[in-house]
Amino acid sequence: MALKSLKILTTGTRRGFGKFIAKKLNTYKFDRSLKFCDLDKNYDVIIHCASNSCKNILSNDFYKFSYDNFFLTTELLKLNFKHFIFISSIGIYPQSHKVYNEESNFEIKTRNNYEFLKILSENFIQKSSKKFTILRVAGLLDKSSRINSIQKIISNNNKRISLSPNSTLNYILYEDLLNFIEIVMKQKKFGIFNVSASKNIKLIDLKNKLNLSNVKFGNYDYLTPKIDNTKARKEYANLKFTTYQNIKKYIKKNKKN
Repeated sequence: MALKSLKILTTGTRRGFGKFIAKKLNTYKFDRSLKFCDLDKNYDVIIHCASNSCKNILSNDFYKFSYDNFFLTTELLKLNFKHFIFISSIGIYPQSHKVYNEESNFEIKTRNNYEFLKILSENFIQKSSKKFTILRVAGLLDKSSRINSIQKIISNNNKRISLSPNSTLNYILYEDLLNFIEIVMKQKKFGIFNVSASKNIKLIDLKNKLNLSNVKFGNYDYLTPKIDNTKARKEYANLKFTTYQNIKKYIKKNKKN
């Protein structure tokens, strides 16, 4: 299937991965500056990237936060589409040493409202349509991405990060998620996929592997569970790489640029 022939809508296109994929695939765009009523009613594919990851939410702002992370999803599902792709997060899985795959039935122990509304959205999508693909995505690395703990560590600029040295993270590159979405659209792959690296990394190990000296860690332990990405890896072989290998690719790519 030629993607150029598809009428694709991408949400959350002002920044981050939504902006990245809308540009790469030349899709229709929707962000907070536009009104929902101005959207067309028919699309071949909707790629729903829009979200609001604010942490300290005031009571007066909670509806807006909820709209960005849940109610917008319910409205998009009322449009006519052939394929609905939702960008979720591996953050919905509990912090533990267990292994989780797409079939895992787990107790809801989200760390924040953002992750709670992600899994609420997932459940609503599954009840509302059969034409969906839910991507539980790892952390994302790109030069244009919002600064995260991995990038702070790589910069080696002696600034403290909030996470402890024993925290574990899982990261892939923007281009990995883009390539996986292209496969999903071309081959009409429906269902849920863990789009992640094959292995997490402990932050103290990253510091040592990169031989960094000016990294100051905090006290917050963030434990990413072991993510089984076998299902997604069968579709896209680059998900065989570990988080450390992805970080090395990210560093090499940025040096070239």
